[in-house]
Amino acid sequence: MVEMLITAFIMAVGILGLTMLQVMSMKASRGSRSLTTAVLVGEHLMDRVEMEGRLSWLNISNTDSKTASNADLPSLTYVTLADGTSLNNYFDLNGDAVAATDAAKFYTVTTTRTALAPAAFGSLSDFTVEVNFTDQVDKSGTKINRKVSLARRVVHG
Repeated sequence: MVEMLITAFIMAVGILGLTMLQVMSMKASRGSRSLTTAVLVGEHLMDRVEMEGRLSWLNISNTDSKTASNADLPSLTYVTLADGTSLNNYFDLNGDAVAATDAAKFYTVTTTRTALAPAAFGSLSDFTVEVNFTDQVDKSGTKINRKVSLARRVVHG
């Protein structure tokens, strides 16, 4: 009977350890999910910046369908930013765009354009996309501010 009680106690300690390991694993999984979504949101915006850059560059390089200026192109948000200025976008936990006043906003994305010397044909700029979010991944439950930064050099019109 005593052997059975000792065996049950040892198994209880082992199961308790496995339970704590599972809790820690779930916290780490939540943190990595948030980080993965932040990278995907940043890549999405950086792809849009590159798309706008290609569109504006093609606008000035294609003489058959050239408009008067890039100002005539609809929806150029990023390549038309003034040098050194930033634009903020907001996303929820799933990476869907939300308004700045929405309570569900989780990611704050800042896109900054730094103009370089004009190229022989078109312009060259460095774009930085910075995704900021607050995650709860440590043992005490305190919030940790995290940041993901992406940078690319883009040719545009």
